[in-house]
Amino acid sequence: MRHALANWLNEKGRHTGDSSRAERFHKLATWVEPSWSVPWYNLGLQAKYLGHWKESARYNQRAVELNPADEAAWWNLGIAATALHDWQEARRAWRAFGIALEDETGEVSMPPVTACVRLNPNDSGEVVWGRRLDPARIVVLNVPLPESNRRFQDIILNDGASNGTRTRDGVDVPVFDELIVWEASSYSTFQVELTIQDGEAEEMLLEICHLHLVGVEDWSTIRMICAECSRGNPQPHECKAVPLTGERKRFGFGAHEPGDAERILVQWVAQARGSAYENLELMLAATR
Repeated sequence: MRHALANWLNEKGRHTGDSSRAERFHKLATWVEPSWSVPWYNLGLQAKYLGHWKESARYNQRAVELNPADEAAWWNLGIAATALHDWQEARRAWRAFGIALEDETGEVSMPPVTACVRLNPNDSGEVVWGRRLDPARIVVLNVPLPESNRRFQDIILNDGASNGTRTRDGVDVPVFDELIVWEASSYSTFQVELTIQDGEAEEMLLEICHLHLVGVEDWSTIRMICAECSRGNPQPHECKAVPLTGERKRFGFGAHEPGDAERILVQWVAQARGSAYENLELMLAATR
């Protein structure tokens, strides 16, 4: 009978739309059945989505103490510990989940893997490519649109469950939703209009940017899709991108200073016949 009441309270907490009421129901469930791990996990889950990292870590620690086989609680503990920069606890959580880690101290790191992250998943939902640093962090390698308020080289704390996929070189890559910006980039976002004669000129621009550690993105080719498609895997489509026929195109740059972007553009124009640029402007300043 007692467990039935705890189960009822836990379910009420799961299905109410109010976070304060949900927390009260789950806490009552832990009081009625203190040895049951599930309401502790749900408290940790709710705290994660509210960005209450200390509480999320504490609740998930209790959940895995009561049920060491609860993989979801271990994963959310790893996320919360990463948000708190508690590397010892994050390492304990990832290893309990079954992830092999070579390093023993300091910031958790893994071999680099291509990844996708959905920025502002409850708003614009822009999906960008990046490099995974560990199970809960991805560094952004695209230059996001300025409307996202995200920048080239931002480090994003990502959720654990994939929410759609994107395809690169025939391989499906999972998309993970952003939780917070774990570390803001020192790069600012600039916009410029370019005249590009052909694909060779564009490749030259990419190479120069790569050499100087500057992010570059052809914003003219960005595809706006619905939320349902974004959370799946958009299928092949008729590309609406403007062909490279000397048309003016909108590009985004991730650079530390306006002079960095301008020097690259001057070098590129000098080397790429028929190329030109104009209207270089700062769109999103770095957080200093």
